[in-house]
Amino acid sequence: MSGIDALNIAKDSLLSHQTAINLTGTNIANASTEGYSRQRAEFCTMGQSVQIAGIDRIYDQFLGVQINDQTNALGDSEAKNNALGEIEMIFNESDGGGINELLSEFWGAWEGLSANPSGQAERLTLVSASESLTSMFRSYGEDLLSAQNDANARVSSLVDEVNGYVSDIAEVNEKIMQCGTNTSDEPTLNTLKDRQGNLLASLSEIVDFHYTSNNDGSVSVFMSNGLPLVDGSQSWELGVVADDDTAFYNIVFTNDPATELNSSLTQGSLSAYLEVRDSTIAGYMDSLNALASSIASEVNTQHGLGYDLNQDAGGDFFYFDIASGPQEARYLKVSEEILSDTDKIAASATVNGDGENALSISAIQNELTMTGGTSTFGEYYSALIGQIGEDKAYVEGRFEHNTDLMTQLTNKRDEISGVSIDEEMLTLIKYQTGYNASARLFVAAEELSDTLMGLIQ
Repeated sequence: MSGIDALNIAKDSLLSHQTAINLTGTNIANASTEGYSRQRAEFCTMGQSVQIAGIDRIYDQFLGVQINDQTNALGDSEAKNNALGEIEMIFNESDGGGINELLSEFWGAWEGLSANPSGQAERLTLVSASESLTSMFRSYGEDLLSAQNDANARVSSLVDEVNGYVSDIAEVNEKIMQCGTNTSDEPTLNTLKDRQGNLLASLSEIVDFHYTSNNDGSVSVFMSNGLPLVDGSQSWELGVVADDDTAFYNIVFTNDPATELNSSLTQGSLSAYLEVRDSTIAGYMDSLNALASSIASEVNTQHGLGYDLNQDAGGDFFYFDIASGPQEARYLKVSEEILSDTDKIAASATVNGDGENALSISAIQNELTMTGGTSTFGEYYSALIGQIGEDKAYVEGRFEHNTDLMTQLTNKRDEISGVSIDEEMLTLIKYQTGYNASARLFVAAEELSDTLMGLIQ
């Protein structure tokens, strides 16, 4: 081996170990960076010398797919858990003052009036109980509508987030393709790969999709129905259009607004809010509306069979303050005529002023008027409260389960791709030792070259 050969060997070794030291420093610096995959220098023999053959990104692609799938499930259950938590608070009757308690006061007020049908105190008590009941129905109805509108607004916001992610993925794809197979760009390429993976994970929280990795390093992302969101450096933007019937948002591609995509979303936070808006809350609203409508109908029917203090036949006790459309709980009110003149309450079954009609109205509470004639008003409402509680318990359980699975997968990813400071410091010492040895070799080779040059002269 000549002195020049030794110098070249020392030079390559110095440069290689310097690269490895720098890379180790990058790992240490990014130990707390979320989604960072540690990198490792691969040494190889080149003739009599050593060089960096490549810089590996320590990443398990299969585990990455599992994490994306679990992120999707977690995003779905978390959105539902949050939404149902708000709905559960609307129907919280633990502190009293809810519809259940107000219904009992309402029926009790009718029973109290039956004992003294001409008593103004009893009539005022009935009006007060009735107004409290209708006010609570209206409040619950409005709160459910507000929750539905909130879910609708979140749909629009999440569509904007999706567009941001798919645009960023397309941009990262382009940068990765520009790197090509140039090994000098491997650190940059690995960083871009991390960025690409993080964007896919963020997107998976919102929508369910599948993707393919291309030979040029880019990814192609498709919705569950096979329509593309990203292909190379090209992306397709989603949009929302108001439904003609409900005015709620439908999801579409901006370049094809006539094709609705709601049914193509099966999991993720976007799908969850669509389901909460269109199915879960809508179902609760239908149940609440059915209860309010049935109570109004049954009471009005019986009230119309009685007579008031003026010996006139009773009119409607309740009405829905809406010109047309379905009888919804948020429109339920006490008759304005009764509010202005309590003498118009038809407590008597005859013109003689008895309290039999008030007693008959009170007895409605025990009649099987709901669920196809199988439950009372109280039982029907209790079943609704129970259903909300069961739904909340179920999604909360799914959320906790998905959170636990996500924690396990994240820990596994950290074991494989994460940075251990202790391990990196040991690696750094190893590379520093190699660097120092290369430096000594360089000094020895330089002295040998100087000696040989001196002999020649």
